[in-house]
Amino acid sequence: MRILAVDDDRSARGYLQLLLEQEGYEAVTAANGVEALVELERGHFDLLISDLHMPEMGGAELMSHVSQRWPELPVIVITAASEVAEIVEIVQRGATDYLVKPAAPGAVISSVTRALAARPGHSVRDETLSAIVGTSKAMVEVRHRVTLAARSNVPVLITGDTGTGKELVARAIHAASASADGQFVPHNCAVSPRELFESQFFGHRKGAFTGADRDHLGLLREADSGMLFLDELETLDPMFQAKLLRVLDDGEVRPVGSEKNYRVSVRFVAATNREPQAMLEDGSLREDLYYRLRGFEVQLPRLAERKQDIPALIAHFLGTAPAPTPEALAILEAAPWPGNVRELRNVILSAASVANGRPIEPGQLPSSLESIVDEPTEPEAYGQAGADGASLALRDVERRAILEAMDRCGGNRSKAARLLEIDRSTLRRKLHEFESEAKR
Repeated sequence: MRILAVDDDRSARGYLQLLLEQEGYEAVTAANGVEALVELERGHFDLLISDLHMPEMGGAELMSHVSQRWPELPVIVITAASEVAEIVEIVQRGATDYLVKPAAPGAVISSVTRALAARPGHSVRDETLSAIVGTSKAMVEVRHRVTLAARSNVPVLITGDTGTGKELVARAIHAASASADGQFVPHNCAVSPRELFESQFFGHRKGAFTGADRDHLGLLREADSGMLFLDELETLDPMFQAKLLRVLDDGEVRPVGSEKNYRVSVRFVAATNREPQAMLEDGSLREDLYYRLRGFEVQLPRLAERKQDIPALIAHFLGTAPAPTPEALAILEAAPWPGNVRELRNVILSAASVANGRPIEPGQLPSSLESIVDEPTEPEAYGQAGADGASLALRDVERRAILEAMDRCGGNRSKAARLLEIDRSTLRRKLHEFESEAKR
């Protein structure tokens, strides 16, 4: 395997060359993009590693030439920590992966291994995207970004409300990526007790602590050569975020009770139902980890923002079962769906079991949904018409459904959230929004 390493810093070039040759690769170096193009013209290379900022021709311009003339050549870009935000654009232009200076040997070799594995013209198969249902503009964009994310090896941050399908998207990225043969390891960060974090993520040796009666690999080694999906990232203690950042930077883990480090090649995909900027401001998300994880970002829309996809989603959930009657479909399309696609799925599957092989009727839907059509709200009641009025009417329906659930549960937010099939954080945010609107 021939690898071209490009960096204007002589010591950095020497470091990469030595490291690559120790691993058995043939390494050629260049001091800038111009020299790199000359080397690429001279002979075949299996991988390009390039610094971002260099005199004469930097990494971004070099990338443009490479994507046009050698589109199958995987590229790893090297950047300083202060430039990580800039790398997002480079990734979207075709970079396979990126490394932050100073890159530890384990991180370099792990990135090289993943990039070479993705080399043989890997393409995204249509069937891997079949679970991402919908033809709305928002979902077309989601599928496009999933395709781009699958073609690279950079970490991915998925954002969106509870129930929008974040894990489904993560699984689609994994299934369509070059590491699809590796394990997809999902983990909900909300169930990471402080005292068990080290063992959960890094593993432990037998006898490392009371109750450790056998060796345990840990999530990171389980996901080696595959993907680790971190759901509800916002619940992970900032101290533990720093430990994960170290793995992202050096590609090595040390189990509890062990004196040996293990090299891992893990694709990180994280998900959160909160706005990243709000998390940065309140300190629940470390800024350095955020910029490392958002090598690529996929934002999922609420179901209320893509109502035209509801018939397709219902057909997907029902399979060969009969579709709902037009009257039932009208109710389903008018509902606010604060629990998003997950709530719609639960309602459809429940109603289908009652329908027992016949088309779903309005009476087989939850009464809270049927009341939406029975009590239509005129846009003129808000002093507006058209699209704005429809939006306000929908907002009013959502408010009524949530307040009705709160009333039925005696003001208990946990019970109301379960009834609505949303999480408490979403319910809390909605109630806060309603309170703010009432004060205006």
